[in-house]
Amino acid sequence: MAANDSAPKTSVVPFTPELLGAVRAFSERYWNRPREDAYYEWRYLRPQPFSRMFVALQGEECVGTLFALRKTWRVRGELLDCHEVFDWHSLAELRGSGLGIRLMRAVMRLPERVFSVGGTADVHSTLPLMGWQQLGTANAYELPLSPALIAERLHRSKGVPLWLARAAMAPLAGPTFRPRRLPAPGQATVEVASELSPDVQRLYEEESGYGMVQQPDPELLRWLTASRWSGSWRFLHFRVAGRLRGWTMTRTYLGKTGVQSSILEVFSPRATPETYAWMVAETALALLADRPTRILARASCPAYREALGRNRFRHAGVDSPLFTWPKFREDAPANPHFTFLHSDAPILPYVPEQSGSGEHV
Repeated sequence: MAANDSAPKTSVVPFTPELLGAVRAFSERYWNRPREDAYYEWRYLRPQPFSRMFVALQGEECVGTLFALRKTWRVRGELLDCHEVFDWHSLAELRGSGLGIRLMRAVMRLPERVFSVGGTADVHSTLPLMGWQQLGTANAYELPLSPALIAERLHRSKGVPLWLARAAMAPLAGPTFRPRRLPAPGQATVEVASELSPDVQRLYEEESGYGMVQQPDPELLRWLTASRWSGSWRFLHFRVAGRLRGWTMTRTYLGKTGVQSSILEVFSPRATPETYAWMVAETALALLADRPTRILARASCPAYREALGRNRFRHAGVDSPLFTWPKFREDAPANPHFTFLHSDAPILPYVPEQSGSGEHV
């Protein structure tokens, strides 16, 4: 008899609440995440109406997972339900066994289109082999605000002695790198809120200029912003002559440089670089109240990329390849709009109360 004939067979099954204990044990073995009951209820049970998760089991032990959030997308103007995948993991000793492929195949059998944004180098190399189509890349951007952080960047990139970089940056950081207000359209107003305005949905009924764009789902956003393990949130609404013309969403959280913020979403139909530059400037200024060490953003849209540059954001960090399944039968829709409001980017890092530190992106 072969040595592994007596090993438990591995099955891939949809997640149900009865499997929460096994998934929790896997999570605590694999990740540095919160361990309280309320976290697991929020993370796995509450999103069940708009999520799909597959679990790999050996006997009663969870040895792998793949999670997907349902999103509403407009693809060439057509409203579609899609899924975005993340938490595609298996135990290290099972890598190379084909288990990860089985987990992904389970998601690929769903009737909805599937997206993958970012991930590890293994993900980037595996998905094309499984027949996925790369749509492009969402670039990472950073606006450093802390003098110490700017000095460290200067030391690492230019070789300037750290003491000299700190001395040079201390008096310059505020006026030189601080966000500044940019020209706004006539009769423009900006409203900062804790919830998304219902008016936002109507923006997506217009011709947007995007071949693919995610439409916000109020139910999903309520779940997302209910996480006390992922930071705090703001919504900004941009009006011109009283009419809503765009919105942004931000998050402030504890990251690897201390308190940091991110622009999760920015959207305006048929936006020009000037429109987005105004929206980014106002959003960054609102974030200053949180005193972040840096503000992060991610963009696939050329107009948004240019707007970030006009606000002194620099291309920095890890870019995110954009994949979809199945492949489009014709050319992929032009100008897809991907930001940080995809996959698990809006909820990482978590901050475990036991350790006081979280996973860092």
